[in-house]
Amino acid sequence: MREDPLYLVLHNRFGWDFPHGLIGERETEVAAALREIYEETKLKVELVPGFEERVVIRFSRGGRTIYKEIIMYLAKAPSYSVKLSREHDGYAWVGYAEALRMLSRDEMRRVLIKANNLVKASIYQSR
Repeated sequence: MREDPLYLVLHNRFGWDFPHGLIGERETEVAAALREIYEETKLKVELVPGFEERVVIRFSRGGRTIYKEIIMYLAKAPSYSVKLSREHDGYAWVGYAEALRMLSRDEMRRVLIKANNLVKASIYQSR
């Protein structure tokens, strides 16, 4: 049995990242997260209670600087079987150190550090 968790990272033209997207009209943040994960991977995940991280990312589009808030959740996947959407061209299930190396944004690395600390604490407590 594997004790160290694997993290899913997705690749697109901007680099490696976690699944995320926009909140639809009249949609809750949690519902949007579950929908986006499903649309991007076809995984029906279960959110881990007690983990929610808000990060602001900065990027340029059309010569303008744009700031976007992303709300990240930690989730358990029922399987490793991923079917990518058209917006992604690759994925990987990787351990913590490899995910830290692969992620393209420092903001997402900070989210991963916090998520991994929670996962490790819960593994330790369940022993």
